[in-house]
Amino acid sequence: MSFVLRAFVLIFLTAAMAGCASSGQGNVASLNPSQQIGKGPLTPKSLLGVAPSALSARLGAPAFKRAEPDAEVWQYSGRDCALFVYFYKTPGDGLAATYVDARKILGGPADTTACLSEVVAQQNVPIS
Repeated sequence: MSFVLRAFVLIFLTAAMAGCASSGQGNVASLNPSQQIGKGPLTPKSLLGVAPSALSARLGAPAFKRAEPDAEVWQYSGRDCALFVYFYKTPGDGLAATYVDARKILGGPADTTACLSEVVAQQNVPIS
């Protein structure tokens, strides 16, 4: 990955994490990881509480992944946005998606539901 692309991704991750701490954007879930995403339409809320394997089974590999000792951040690319899924360690030492957020490619918050729809369209995966 080129230096410019890495810097670009780092700026997005920093902005997204700041958004987690300071805004009401996104969705929060409990820390009981599920091994699959529930049936029905794929929504930001349906991603919450799932294990990383469940998300990758549904959306494929993320465009970018950052691992920390007790957390991971996965980024999926839409046409005009980036969808971020934040996984945090659970009491049982697994990881569960606890927050979903979206950012516009040119900066600023994006509608999470619309961005997920873009990601699904880009990945060409089933929505239900």
